[in-house]
Parts: sequence; structure tokens; C-alpha cells
Amino acid sequence: MNAQPIERTVLCPVLVERERETAELDRLLARARSGRGGVAFLVGEAGAGKSRLARDAAASATGSGMTVVAGRGLPGPTPSPYRPLIEAFAAPFRDGTLLVDRDLAAVRARLGRLLPDWAGTPETAPGLDASESPLVLAEAVARLLRWLGREDGCLLLLEDLHWADVETLDIVDYLADAVVDLPVLLIVTLRPEQRVRDRLARWRRDPDSTVLALEPLSEDGVRRAVAACLDTDAPPPDVVACVAVNSDGNPFLVEELLAGLITSRRLALDEGTWAVTGDLRPSVPFDFAASLQPRLDALDPTARTVLGAAALLGRRFEWELLAAVAEVDEDTVFTTMRKAMREQVVDADGDGFQFRHALTREAVVEDLLPPERRRLAERAWPAVERAHPGLPGRWCQLAADLAEAAGAPTVAAERLLRSAREALARGALAGAEGIARRAHTLVTQGDADAELVDAIDRTLLEVLALSGKVDAALAIGEPLVDRLASGGDEQAAQRVAVRTVLARALVTAGDHARAAGFVRTAAQTVDEAGLGPAAGAPVEAVGALVALELGHRQDAVSRASAAADAAAAAQQPAVECEARLVRGRALRNADDEAALEEFDHAARVAAAAGLMAWELRARQERALLQAYGFGDQTGLLETRELAVQSGALVTVAVMDLALSEIALASWDAGRAVDHGRRCVAASERFGLATGPVAALWEAGGHALAEDLDAMEAALARALAPDPADPRILGDVWGKVRAVRSMVLDDGAQLRRDLDEMMTWVRIAPITTSVFESRFLWAAIHAAEDDDGGQAARAELLEATHLAGWSVYVRAVLDVDAIVAGRRGDRDRAAELAERSLAMSVARPDIASGYYARIILAEAAVRDGWGDAVPWLRAAEAYFATRGYDRVARRCRVLLGQAGAPAPRPGRGATPVPERLRALGVTSREAEVLALVAEGLSNREVADRLFLSPRTVEHHISRLLGRTGVESRADLARLTTSES
Repeated sequence: MNAQPIERTVLCPVLVERERETAELDRLLARARSGRGGVAFLVGEAGAGKSRLARDAAASATGSGMTVVAGRGLPGPTPSPYRPLIEAFAAPFRDGTLLVDRDLAAVRARLGRLLPDWAGTPETAPGLDASESPLVLAEAVARLLRWLGREDGCLLLLEDLHWADVETLDIVDYLADAVVDLPVLLIVTLRPEQRVRDRLARWRRDPDSTVLALEPLSEDGVRRAVAACLDTDAPPPDVVACVAVNSDGNPFLVEELLAGLITSRRLALDEGTWAVTGDLRPSVPFDFAASLQPRLDALDPTARTVLGAAALLGRRFEWELLAAVAEVDEDTVFTTMRKAMREQVVDADGDGFQFRHALTREAVVEDLLPPERRRLAERAWPAVERAHPGLPGRWCQLAADLAEAAGAPTVAAERLLRSAREALARGALAGAEGIARRAHTLVTQGDADAELVDAIDRTLLEVLALSGKVDAALAIGEPLVDRLASGGDEQAAQRVAVRTVLARALVTAGDHARAAGFVRTAAQTVDEAGLGPAAGAPVEAVGALVALELGHRQDAVSRASAAADAAAAAQQPAVECEARLVRGRALRNADDEAALEEFDHAARVAAAAGLMAWELRARQERALLQAYGFGDQTGLLETRELAVQSGALVTVAVMDLALSEIALASWDAGRAVDHGRRCVAASERFGLATGPVAALWEAGGHALAEDLDAMEAALARALAPDPADPRILGDVWGKVRAVRSMVLDDGAQLRRDLDEMMTWVRIAPITTSVFESRFLWAAIHAAEDDDGGQAARAELLEATHLAGWSVYVRAVLDVDAIVAGRRGDRDRAAELAERSLAMSVARPDIASGYYARIILAEAAVRDGWGDAVPWLRAAEAYFATRGYDRVARRCRVLLGQAGAPAPRPGRGATPVPERLRALGVTSREAEVLALVAEGLSNREVADRLFLSPRTVEHHISRLLGRTGVESRADLARLTTSES
């Protein structure tokens, strides 16, 4: 036999048994090019062929003109935040190009979390907020992808996401939904490892996601793969059997086994035919590292050192660093790369190189002796730092990994601290926590000085507080305060900062009393150490927030004012914004105009400083006050639109929540359901806390529409997170079931609903819920109870936290009027009722206010006091124009009992505006009024409506009497004002 080993790679030139997956990816690519995107998850064990499929899909996409961007996760103890996305988007903008497209202007700064150059442009200014939801970045990424795919579509390829950070996976979750409506295909490759299995199960259930599980090759598939690798139609049966047994159908291992057999000269080409030349020695299970070993042994010691240095730098490595790390010249590096490529250890990757597979790189690292690994790492981390000054992005983590491998834990911890701060600045809280905890562990292994330990713990504390992990934050923060206390006054500022962070975390957790204690000690430290107003401003801002949450509004106003002034003087815009927002919230209801000015001031400060998140929060507070305090929804709609444009999806959800509640209060069923559903969908998609309340308001809309099945389904969703939450249950009975009873005009059931509401109101936190239906509850008991509802009135008066609300004052006057009337004091009852109705209220269109007029009028008619007719006309007009006929009919019956004519529909077809209907104007009279406004004479009006001139004259006379105006010209002006 004249068999000789050959100098060639053994790579399969075709994909075997992946026809179904290839066809599905081709279909999804074509769909993305047509404007309808999707997501495909390629799932399989290492070596199953995920990257090969993805690479072929990328080549197909490029060939069809699509924009292709790609990134991958890297193995390591702490994943680098957003690393796959940073790599993907750095490539197309590596030349420093900044996006100027109008559609991206609003989100460009948020994309700066991935590419910092984008955050610092003059147009956007750096205004990133670490506490801002990563979903804001996810929406910005979706818009960038849409921009990249605007012409021929875009493919985003993210590989090895089983190694990715939590925030990257969260963005993938978001994109899986978002790209459906974009010209974008997202392809994700990952192994089915434990940390991604829950997400993988969710993706499998998603009808818009395609999960392609790459199964092992069948026996016939292995035979075909072996034949293709060896470029023969008749591979030796013994070789096929050996490969089948040892590869378990894994395509990568098929190639590796064949490469090992050829390298070890057990398989050779003899005059064009493959022949077995040695013992195949099948072993089960197959040891990949053992298979690779002969190929590594074929390299000279210098080449193995170079290859080991490359493995320490990562799967994709900078070959330019290898000469310094391995202490060789550049020609030796190139020679090693040629040998490694021939042995199927390394592949060319554009202008550089990468290990053929993650398994290959791991095996090379494992092949290094511990002293070799340490010596190479000692030279590698300084080389990385020289090549990448400042260690941006993943280089900081790589330097830390290498320093740790070099036996320098303190150096590693310093680099990790920098990496954790960078992750925090990007808003990647989960990633920042993992990195900071690793740094915390490392400093306990080295000779780190106390200053580094404290800096790491301060960063970890900040991350934990922002993440809402209060117990963990206290476990780090309290010992840190004790350590800092030993440092005297020079560390006083740090003690103040730590206590302020802890206080803020406790506020988030609802432990306001304990938060107040940390604020107190922080303020004492500021005074005792003489730190000055600048150091005290953040403390006072948090103190104001604590006071507000505890219901101490005056204290909140005072502390917030001091904090805002000090922060302004010290040029601390974020602290000033926080303080002014707290002051505005504290002033709300007591002085709404002053509150608006605070919110406006905060928005101006934020805008000037480029603090986008704070500006949006200020606009949000202003919009909510405009809506709830002044009945003007313009700000809500404008802020919602601004939030949509800037990708602030949490703010969009909050605006939808408010719009749904206002629609419910105004008995606008359609808008209550529409905005409620939008908020529910956003809450479920993004994991927001607004979901249960949004489901409540949606249920209220269904109650208004008398769709009881939909109402019950929405209520079930509202109660699902916590079936015993008194805040939710209070509104279930007070704002949903009570509305249903009002719509049905079922007074007995309404009373039962409101009584049930009060059982939950009594145990709900007073600072988080208002429960306006309690006012109606008190009025009903005053009108119906034998004792005039003494207990209900007393309980109403105990709600002193509502005393600043005009609607509360009005409710107390209504109850007192009803009680006075029942006692026979008619004059007093009439006086109180008139005072109540004369008060201006924030939302004059609120349905419960008109329903309260019915309760008040019913008591007045029954007990013979006051003039109930105008109250009933206004209520009848309100409910009749909205289509709630049962309630309107009740008003007409009461008008009859009061001896007044009830509104008649008239013979015309013209809808009567609510204000005119309240004056008793009929549809025919509305038609006459409209023609008078056009300047027509009585004769012309009569001809137009087929009436006699005398009848027209009669209608005009009645219109003058009903409206209280004196001339036809006044009637015309009245019509103009109505329109």
C-alpha cells in the first residue's frame, strides 16, 4: 500500500440534513425584504452547526442586498453588558459616522449606551440615566434596525447568546415582538443551557418566533457528511462507523474526528482512494480534547506558545498582540497561523483570525500548563492595555480576566470596578451587579487597600439600590457606613452619599420610616462635618420625598425648596429636578398653579442639562396635573406623542393609563377600553407594574358598555398578581362594579358595591390611593340611613389627607346639605347645596359628580328643599348625550316629581349639545337655532324646515326664554360658542 498522509483540511463543503432549516431561513429573509420581519432561534449543542447555518443565511442576505450586522456573546465569568449588540452596531459606524436621520434624532442619545460617541453630540447632549428602563434602549435599537433596513431589509445576527448578559437577552425579548412589523430578520444562535431555558420555552410558545432545534445527524447523515468531507462517493465503512459512534451525529465532531484520523495517519489517501492505515480505536464517549491533541503535538513548542497566547485573548483574537505576549517576531506569528489553519485549529476571519470553534479555543487553553498560562497572562494584560488605552468596552473585562489569570487579583478588581461603572452608566444593572460582585470577591483574595474595597462596595450598593434589591443593598451599605465612620470627617461625604442611597432604596421598597432614619443621620453628618449645602442637597431631596410619602406635605415642600435652591447653586441639575418634582407633587391640590410652575421649572432645568429622562418625568407630572387638576388632556396627549417619538415606552404606558382612567371617569367606554388595553399590553410586554391598574380601567370600560364577560375577564387579570391587594380591590368595587350598577340604575346594588369598597379602602395605604367613590358612598348613606349616615360622615371627615381636594370639600357640603334637609332645616340645606355646586372642580366632566347631583336632587325633591331642577337638567343632559339612557330616564322622572317638564327629544334630528340640553332645548329648537345663526329670517327658517312662520316664532321665543339671552344676535353668538 502506498498511502501517504495529506496536507489538507477536512471541512464539510455542504450542509447535511439541514435542508428544512435552510428553507425556513430563506423564507424569513424573503419576508423581511418585503417589509415583514421575524426572529429565528437556532438552538443546538456545541458543534450542531448553528454558526454554519447562520453564516450561510448572512451570505444569502448580503447577496440579496440586505444590510447585515452581527455580534456574538463571549464566554467568561461575568458577561460584558450589551457586548453582542455593541459589536453588531460598531461595524457599520466604525468610521465615526453619526446618524442624522430625522426618525432617529430622538433616540440617538439612547443608542449612546452602545456607541458612546452617539451620546455626546451637540444635538443630543449626554443625558443617560442609569435607572432608565433597558426597554428604552430596546426601542431605540428597533428603530435603528428599521433605519438600517429601510431600503432592502436588514439581518441582525447575534451568536452564542447563552453567554450573553441579562440586558442583551431582555432586548432580544423585546425585538422578538418588535421586528414583526419591521423589514428586519433577527437570527439568534444559542445552546439550550440552563440560564436561557426559561426564555427558550417562552420563545417556543410565541407564535411570531421560529425556534429551529438542530438535531444530531442520522446514520445516513453522518455517512453523507463523511463522504463530503473526504470528497468521495464511497467512504470506508469502518471510518463511517467509527465517526458515527464517536460523534453522536454532531457535525463539528464529524469533521474533527476525520481531521484527527488523518493527522494521526490512521486514514490516508491511497491512489485516489481513502484507506484505513491503523487502528481506529473508537472510544465512547468521544473526548474532543484528546482528538485535538495530536494536531497540537504536531506544532513546534514556539507555535504552541503563540497559539496558547491567542487562546487567552479569546476565540476572536488580535493577532497583532501575539508577538509581544508570546515573545516572538511577527513572522513567527504568521507561520503559526498557517500551521494552525492547516490543522483545523484556526480559521481566517476577515483581516484577522479566530479559533474554529469555542470548543477548540477551550481545548487549547486547557492544554496550557498552569505556569505557562500564568506567564502568558502576565504579558497579555499589559499588552491589551497598551493596545487599548482606557480599556473601552470588552477590553476592560478581558484585561481583568488576564490579570486574574496572572495572579494579580487586585489589578483585576480595579479593572472590574471600571467595567462595573461603565455597565452602570449604560443602564445594564444586572451586568453591573455581576461584575461588581466579582470585583468584591477578588479584593478579598489580594492585598487591596481599603479605598478600593470601599469604592467597589459603593458601586455595588448603587447598583443594588437602583435594582430595587433593598435587603442586599443594606447588607452591603450598613457595614460600609461603619467602615467609613472610622475614617473621620475626611470620609464624611462618603457616609452621607451611602446613607442617601440607602434611604432612596428604602423609599422604593415602601419602608418610609426606616428611610427617614437614614435621612436624619445623613443630615446630621452634613451639619457636624460642615460639608455645606452642596453635599446636603441630595439628602434634602430624598428627605422631601420621604416626607411626601409619609403624608407630611408641608415638610416635603420646605425640604424640597431647600434642596432645589442648594442644587441649583451647586449646579446639580438631576438633584434640582428631583427636588422640584417632589415639591410640585406636594403642592398638588393645595396650589395647582404653583405645582405646574415647579414641573415646568424642572423640565427647563432638565432640558438645559440634557437630562432626557428627567425632562420626560417633569412633562409627565405636568400632563397628569393638567388632566386631573384642570380637566385638560392636551398635555397627556402631547407627552404621550413625545414619549412615542423618543422611545420612552414606560412613559407611553403611564400616559395610556391616565387616559384610560380619565375616559372611565367621563364614562367614555371606547377610550377607556382602548387606552387600558394599550397599557395592559405594554405592561405585560415590558414587565411594568401598571398592568393590574390598567386592567381595572379596561374592566370599567367594559362595564360601561355592559359587556359583563369582558369585564370579568379584565378584573381577573387585574387581580392575578395579588388577589388580596386592597388598592386593587377598592377600585374593583368602587370604580368598576359600582359603575356597572350606576349604568344599570341599580341603586341597591350600588350601595352594596360601595360598602364592599370601603372594607378595602380602610386598609389601603392612604398615600397611594384616593378612592373618590367614597364621596358618593357617604352621600348615599346620608340620604338613606335612618340616622342620616352619621358613621359614614364621620369616616369621611377623618380622611384629612384629602382635605386639599376641592372635590372632597364639595362632598362634605353635599352630605351636610342632605343631612340638614332630612332634619327639616331647608334653608340650611339649600345654602350648603348652592355652595357645593358653586365650587369650581378640577374635572367638571366627571360622571360621578353628575351622579352625585342626582343623589342630592333626589334628597331635595323628597325633603322639599332647594331647587333641584337645574341639577337634574344638567345630569340628564350629561348622561343622555353619552347614551346612558337608564340614568337619564331617572333624571327625567325626578324632574317630573319636582314639577318641571322633562327634556323632550323634539321632532328634529339634530343632536343637542350637552349644555343646551341641560337648558331644556329640544332637537327641533336646535335646528331652528342653527338656521338663525346662519342669518335666516323666520320665513326662510320656516321654508327650510317646512314649518309655519308662527311656529318658528314660537320656537325662537322659547329659545330666548331657555337660554336667557335677549336677541336673535345673542342666539347666533350662543351657537358659535357651542360649535
